[in-house]
Amino acid sequence: MTTMKLFLSIGVLICLSACQQSYTVKSTPYSLLQDHLFNPVDVAIETPEQIFALPEQTKAEIRQLSRSASSARMKTDLLLNYLFEKKGSSLLYQNDATLTAAETLAARQANCLSLTILSYSLAQEMELQAEFRDIKIPEYWTQNNGQSLLNGHVNLSIVGGKSRGKNGSINYSVFNYTIDFDVQNYKNHFPSVSLRQHQITGMFYTNKAAEAMLQGKDDLAYLYLKAAISMDPDAAESWNNLAVLYRQKQQLGLAEKAYVFAAQLAPDQLNSKANLALLYDIMGEIEKSNQLKRLVAAKRNLNPYYHLMLGHESLASGSAQRAIAHYKKSLGLNKQLAEAMFGLARAHLALGEKNKAQYYLQSAEKLALNPDERQRYQYKLKLLTVAAMQH
Repeated sequence: MTTMKLFLSIGVLICLSACQQSYTVKSTPYSLLQDHLFNPVDVAIETPEQIFALPEQTKAEIRQLSRSASSARMKTDLLLNYLFEKKGSSLLYQNDATLTAAETLAARQANCLSLTILSYSLAQEMELQAEFRDIKIPEYWTQNNGQSLLNGHVNLSIVGGKSRGKNGSINYSVFNYTIDFDVQNYKNHFPSVSLRQHQITGMFYTNKAAEAMLQGKDDLAYLYLKAAISMDPDAAESWNNLAVLYRQKQQLGLAEKAYVFAAQLAPDQLNSKANLALLYDIMGEIEKSNQLKRLVAAKRNLNPYYHLMLGHESLASGSAQRAIAHYKKSLGLNKQLAEAMFGLARAHLALGEKNKAQYYLQSAEKLALNPDERQRYQYKLKLLTVAAMQH
């Protein structure tokens, strides 16, 4: 998903549906929804039905494909072929705008949440048993227009079972396919939890809200956040983003309450706590802020992916030496992180140290979890070797 969370200019984190596990609390504080603080928006947001709807032509194509399949396994193979090899224009992963199923078909590229929604709708049309899965990745953020987006991830699981063949016979097949569009396959090594369709719909609205916030469209963002909370009130990301919106409007009391509620919903997640600490700084509640900062720092320092992120940020800002320190810290916590080895290669290359860069690229290749990733490192190693021979 991609689901996202975003650091604003003062370090505040917005969540673009990171698909995170939530916990039931006593009651939902709907009183935190303060419509009077925002202007009406002359925009009709997508309905849940529109998010998952397929064009009639696509449904006809899928029904035609399904007629040739005699089992759920065959249907799944046909679905995978439709997604990745259809007429030479397979769907591409791109971590940007959140689209409906129909929009994704038209664009042929979208983020993981949009692609997964499309895959689910196609699977439903083929009468396959499909289940959304939320991958519980550690904190990991990327840059977008100067903002830091904290990303989550979802994919789709297709499971075998009873299916009706083309001659009306009933077939049973046991299998489990995972449809995942993110090339960074390390994410799939983390635990996952099942998600229901209404939760995915809430994530869609949360992503759209965060995108609106990035564009400065706060009134539209609020409209999407209201829809997200209505669809899935137990999603911490929506309340976190609502708090960010209130902080921007200087409604600090409302922001505090929304952050606190988000932290109650997802006590193991750190972003709402980190945001709340920043808010307490603004409010002059220094002791409360420091307590939260110590808690967050202690947990983040044990997360190799946190240091990997800091390495990426340091390298992007031109500080290769600082990046090297973060990548080494990441490897000290997890020696199998190919991405950290690759980061070290990039950092040393930025310093003109080609021999070290070559060594770390070779190490990244050895640690690669899949052939595609290994091939990517091999290609970069080849380029680096050729460049070294020319100088």
